[in-house]
Amino acid sequence: MSAQPKSLCWRDYPIPTASIDYQKAFAAETLAPDKIVVNGNVVDLGITEKSLEGILGLASTVAEDWQQRTDQQQCEYLLELLRKHPNSMHLYELGALKLKRMSGQFRVSEWQIPDVGTLRAFFHKPSAAQSEASYLYHLALLPTSLDKVVRKKDRGYVLIRRGPPEIRWDVRTNRISISGRADGG
Repeated sequence: MSAQPKSLCWRDYPIPTASIDYQKAFAAETLAPDKIVVNGNVVDLGITEKSLEGILGLASTVAEDWQQRTDQQQCEYLLELLRKHPNSMHLYELGALKLKRMSGQFRVSEWQIPDVGTLRAFFHKPSAAQSEASYLYHLALLPTSLDKVVRKKDRGYVLIRRGPPEIRWDVRTNRISISGRADGG
């Protein structure tokens, strides 16, 4: 358990991050949801790429092919993701992943969801012989104007982007729901 002396891993990330403005993020930033529901089909963390393709009804493209990484290299990879998305949502999501000290093989695939945006799924498998499992999602919604993002009354902190498709984000549970896609999916 020897971290490199100059490494930022294995302690709090000393990267300046901003508190997330949920409405602004929902209008035009990359989200890191824990769960996504597409027309009633649930996309949880921990599923395989094939399962995700079946739920979405779309083929994936490889954004980053399988790479072997040590837990130190994976921590540095997560740190780089935080640099690209320096907000409190990513700080907490990536910080929790860092503590898992994952090593093995890693891959990133993505799907272009019509009228919605791009879903990136980050996969991990401890060894080549084991099945992969998703450990992080990035959802980059197509940008919309801030006035098209509304807060649902009397429902805690649920944000809505009117559609089609209609997209809801329950900030408390970090769950995105997409319904009524134009392609019928």
